[in-house]
Formats: sequence, structure tokens, C-alpha cells
Amino acid sequence: MKILRTIESFLPYVSGPARQAHALSSRLEARGLNSPVLTSFLDVPRTLPRREILGGVSVTRLPVRGRIMRYGWTPGLARHLSGATLIHSHNYRNHLTDAAFFLPAATASPSS
Repeated sequence: MKILRTIESFLPYVSGPARQAHALSSRLEARGLNSPVLTSFLDVPRTLPRREILGGVSVTRLPVRGRIMRYGWTPGLARHLSGATLIHSHNYRNHLTDAAFFLPAATASPSS
């Protein structure tokens, strides 16, 4: 089972949602469930690694190619959503959450 977590800003950016996302994924990983975090470089230095392990949690950061206020556009997001059994999105009204909601339904096969 793969429980993919999406959030537009993640550690080392400090916020309640970022802490909650990390705590949930960390606890699931400790129980043997794959729970990676998909995030962006919004609010964090671009010098951070694109992929890393933080406290036992696999984190993938996508580049932000455009931005309108807090809405950062992260192209190439769709390929990271495949294979997820469940997608848990933190916050709302951001590209990661919108894509996680709309793209899986658009790419699902008719037999699923």
C-alpha cells in the first residue's frame, strides 16, 4: 500500500500542516506502510535536494515554474501520482492538491 501525501510547502519550512504531514507519514512508515511526501520548493531554498529522506520519510520536491500569490504551478506532477493507493492532500487551493484530486480520475482506466 502506498499512501502518498501532498503538501505545497514542507520541511524545513515550519508550519502546522508540514509538521502534521511529516508526523503522519513517519508513523505510517514505522508501521511498514509506504507513505512518501510530494511537495514543492515553495518557501524553501532551491539548494535543498530534490529527493531526500527526512526522519524515515521519502520526500520529493518539485520545482515551481509559476506562481500566483501562494498558488505555485508544479509541472510534471502527474507522473508522481501513479501507483498511489491513497492520496492524502494537506491544505487546499494549491496545484499539488488540485492535481491530486483531478488527475487520477482523468487518467484512470475504464476498468478501474
